[in-house]
Amino acid sequence: MPPLPKRPGPLLVLLVVAFAAATAAASSDAAGTVPFYPTAEAAAAAHCDGTLYPDVCLSTLADIPDLHKKTLPDVICAAVNRTEDVVTATASNCSSYLRERSLSARDRLAISDCLELLSTTMDDLQATVADLESPAARDSGSSASSSAAGARRVTMDHVMTVLSAAITNQYTCLDGFAYQDGGRVRRYIEPTLHHVSRMVSNSLAMAKKLPGASPAPRQPFMGYGQMVKGFPRWVRPGDRRLLQAPASGVAADAVVAQNGSGNYTTVSAAVAAAPTNSKRRYVIYIKAGAYMENVEVGKKHVNLMFVGDGIGKTVIKARRNVVDGSTTFRSATVGEYACRTLDYILNACCSAPPPPPPPLLASCIHPVVP
Repeated sequence: MPPLPKRPGPLLVLLVVAFAAATAAASSDAAGTVPFYPTAEAAAAAHCDGTLYPDVCLSTLADIPDLHKKTLPDVICAAVNRTEDVVTATASNCSSYLRERSLSARDRLAISDCLELLSTTMDDLQATVADLESPAARDSGSSASSSAAGARRVTMDHVMTVLSAAITNQYTCLDGFAYQDGGRVRRYIEPTLHHVSRMVSNSLAMAKKLPGASPAPRQPFMGYGQMVKGFPRWVRPGDRRLLQAPASGVAADAVVAQNGSGNYTTVSAAVAAAPTNSKRRYVIYIKAGAYMENVEVGKKHVNLMFVGDGIGKTVIKARRNVVDGSTTFRSATVGEYACRTLDYILNACCSAPPPPPPPLLASCIHPVVP
């Protein structure tokens, strides 16, 4: 009878366990390191630990090839790619409802909102993958320079932000059906929208395990991020100069005036004529007057800046609300932009006031609650 194979001695077992532990510990310091997982199932269990929806997480990761051989950024990218597939299918499903002639006008508006929000979610997911595939997210070893560590923090801040936004988009979509009957379409699309949010939530939970994703120390004006020279860090130096300059010192690309003395008589017309995907700030000067309009800024109209003649002089007013047939998504007075010396009068009550903005940004956020 051939001799039985020798069992590994205690020292060998101890070395194997120590090696696995050391590898796993290294992965917490280096995003590009693959920790030791004996099987794909063990890797999935480790990655899904701490997520709010572990069953969804495990099913998402179940069919990823060689999961136990992938780095955490690669795992998150794979999970996000699967989420993109669900978003695409959900958008296609919503589009099919729009072809029904019996659909009410209110349902049609809510579904249109959902399609736009799903498109925004897709942009957020694609931005996440781009961030996680960038060198800033990968270069995270102990030898990384301070500049690399700073770039990693900025990248991870962006990942946290866009994933958080992607979660809320689906709930904003469902808010569009928050009227008396709730719409006959909501019950069909709601489960899938919740599933998308849960998948994104799990990706966010996994991303929080990456180096550089830990929250920064609390700063003044916490709602606006870390402050640098009186401005949030994300306000670039050129924008700071524009915000600090008097209105007369800002060169406008377009002028809005109700009396016809400018290029446009409405703010919406000026926004519609602005270039898309602009690489620089496009400045729209809005002369004194009360402009009764909802200004919708599309996602391709980036880098817009509105300049007015002063608070109480240049005023944009609107009163869209759910009671009158609008949706929450369409009720905003003005979209995103950089601004100064403008009033935005919102004819609806606010449940709670926003956090106080920095002084130079205060003119951008000026709700008047009747």
